[in-house]
Formats: sequence, structure tokens, C-alpha cells
Amino acid sequence: MSVFVVKFGGSNLKNKEDLLKILEVVRMYKMYNKSLIIVISAAYNVTNQLIDAVAKIDRLNVDEFLTSLYERYRSFLGRDDEQLKERVFEIKNVLLGAKLLGEVPVQVQDRIVSHGERCSSLMLTKFLQDHGFNCEEALPELFGLVTDGRFGNATVELETSRKNAISFFERGKNYVVPGFYGLHEGRVTILGRGGSDYTATCLAYCLDAERVDLYKDVSGFMTCDPKHVNNVKPVRSLSYDEAAELSYFGAKILHHATVEPLRKKGIPLYIFNINNFKSIDEPDTIITANGSMTKDVVKSISFTDDIAVIQFKGSNVGRVPGLLGQIASTFGAENVNIKSVITAQTSINVLISRQDLEKSQKIVSRIKIAEVEQIDFKTNISLIAAVGNGILQRHGIAARIFTAVSKEKINVLMISAGASEVTVYFIVNLEDRDRALRAIHEEFFGDERE
Repeated sequence: MSVFVVKFGGSNLKNKEDLLKILEVVRMYKMYNKSLIIVISAAYNVTNQLIDAVAKIDRLNVDEFLTSLYERYRSFLGRDDEQLKERVFEIKNVLLGAKLLGEVPVQVQDRIVSHGERCSSLMLTKFLQDHGFNCEEALPELFGLVTDGRFGNATVELETSRKNAISFFERGKNYVVPGFYGLHEGRVTILGRGGSDYTATCLAYCLDAERVDLYKDVSGFMTCDPKHVNNVKPVRSLSYDEAAELSYFGAKILHHATVEPLRKKGIPLYIFNINNFKSIDEPDTIITANGSMTKDVVKSISFTDDIAVIQFKGSNVGRVPGLLGQIASTFGAENVNIKSVITAQTSINVLISRQDLEKSQKIVSRIKIAEVEQIDFKTNISLIAAVGNGILQRHGIAARIFTAVSKEKINVLMISAGASEVTVYFIVNLEDRDRALRAIHEEFFGDERE
């Protein structure tokens, strides 16, 4: 029997009616005689509540908070359950200890923030069992989903996890697994926001799954974010590279590392809108190894406002051997991720997350490089990425992108092409972001185009 990995996100867990939708989907797979690994996220907004509890630990009423959390899960189940209540209250001593300490160490924070998934997995297991579906819960700490130990944004060690998973999971059985976290030397490490997608694809790699199906409350990838651009269109197929670049540059539908485990084994990824679900053979977007080129090449436009630029300026910085490596290693030692680098003779431009700006300013204040004459920071900016197979090979695509932006009298601050074969990205002032998105979208996806 082939294995399917099926993941349901937090947006699919707002109330008991959502559980009935999940049940309907799960029953469909059993009609096809598929063995399921079901990965589940925390219920809607629970992770935010846990993050808020950490932030306000000194004022947190622990019993009141956990009682409220249990009531939320009990309402899903429709009955009291002592085991579920015990699960919810498992972190009571952790919260009390942190409150007594007056702070939450990062390793403790990961344990608390991931608790919503552990509650969801037990709740969903019991709900499915109550409705006649044969399954059991499998926690990462039991089957051994091993990470590199980086708190807050860990990476799964695939080969170690694969050996563990093969010896744990039995073929022909169905399991419910909490997403979002793994373990390193017994300590919980989360995989970053949206990390349950990544859990699902890592398990698919470990168990040689036939495919991965992700259930969302949106209809797969679109030509742009419908919150910012009107008349967007669905994107029915993407390559691994296209999906990875769109996710990296702001498309929130997938965790940025989701496709990497699939790429290694050529496992397809199907994305469904659970609210429009018809059949497991009718996904909204399919992501595979085989890329295709559309008529106008560009398949989708994504953006991120979580960006800042550090400019290291000097008359000869672009020619100094080892200077870029020195900068990168300094940031890496402080766990600050460099998203991209754009260099010139007189400037090295380092792109970072805006969330790392304050930390980066402190790091930069300690950097002493003779050739660097001035350091500037660019904020209140947005990075826009146009993605599609052939974007660098097809003549005139970049010209169309920047002509459309230029017609709106928008100043482009930086441009990069060639770092990826499927992406051209550029930076504009934040206030110009939506006009730029609309201009490019109209150029490539206007009503008269397909």
C-alpha cells in the first residue's frame, strides 16, 4: 500500500465544522486504499496565543490560560477527555518555572510555542477515532524527527530522521503527527512559522511517500497576492525551483524549505483549498520536478516587506579579497541570515530580514574594515520577485517588467537577476510596492492575456 502524507493547516482548524471537513477528506483517501500520515498544525490562532503568553510571562495567569486552551480543544472534540486535558496542562510547570525566572530561555520558548501542535494531534486522533477512522498519534519525540538544533528556525537532518522513521512507522497503518517541530538532543526545536508544511515533506522523504497533499484555506498559488492586486489568476503548475523562489520571496502559502526534501526524491506536492475540495485528483496547484514555460514566462509575482539593506560603501570595496566573506561570517556567527548580496565596485549591499535590523546595527557597529568608509541602512522598502521558468532565457522579459514599473514613475532602488534561473527581483520604496505589483501583473496577466 502506498503512503500519502496529508497536512492540514491551522486555518483548517477554526471550529468543529472544520474537523468534519477534515474527516470528509480523510475518508476520501481511504476509498482509494491509501495509507495516511496526517500532519496537523495548531488550531487557528493558538500559536499566536502561546507566543503572547511567552511575551507576557511575568503577568500570565497560568491556570486560567491553560484552562481556556483546554476549553478550545474540548469544543472541537465535543466532549471532555482526561488525556487531552493532561496534554494541554503538560506545560504548566514549564510556564510556572519561566514565570518564576522572569524570562523564557530560547530553548524553553520553542517547547512552549510548539505546544499547540501536540494538543491538535491528540485532539484530531481522538476525533477521527470517534468517527470510525483507525489511526494513532505519532509524536516527533517518539519517532525521531531530528534537527540541527537551531532554536526558532531549525532544519531537519533528513538521513538520521529517515532511519528513525523507517523503524517506527508501520506500512498499512494511519498516523496523526504534530507538525512545526523536531528535536535535537532531546530538546524541542521549532521549524519556523509555517513549519508544518516542512514536517510533511520531510516525512514524505523519510517514508518514500507517493505524494504530499497540503490543505489550505486558499486555492493554491495565484499570479499575485489577491489582497494587493485585483483579478489574480490561479497557477496550476510550478516546478520545485519556482515554488521555492516564490516562497523565499514572500509567498506565504508555503514554508520556505518545503520543497527541498521533495526535490531530493522527485515527490510531487499537491495543494488543495479544503473549502472547495472535490476529489484528491483535483488539486489547485501541482508542484513537480518538471518545469514548464508559459506563453509570457512569468508565472507569479511575490513580494516581501520583511527586508532591509545594509550598504558597506568604499571606493574599492568590490575588489578587496575576503571582505564579503568577513562580513558574512560575522553575521553568521550572530545567527543573522543574509538573504542576498548585491555587489558593485563601490558598495556591497547585504539584504537581511527587517526583524534582524536592530541586531544587525549592533553587529555593524563592531565591524572594523579599513576599506569600508561608510555604512548605510535602507528600510521602509519592499522586495518584489517575478518568477517563472525561462525568465532569464526569454528575450525581453526583464525589459517588460521594468518598463511597466517605469511607466508608473516608480524608482527601482536595486535589481538582481541571475542568482536564480527562474527569478528576477528588485527593490522599491514600500509606498510604491502595490503600484509596482499592479503594473507588472497587468503587463503579464491582463484580461487579454492567458
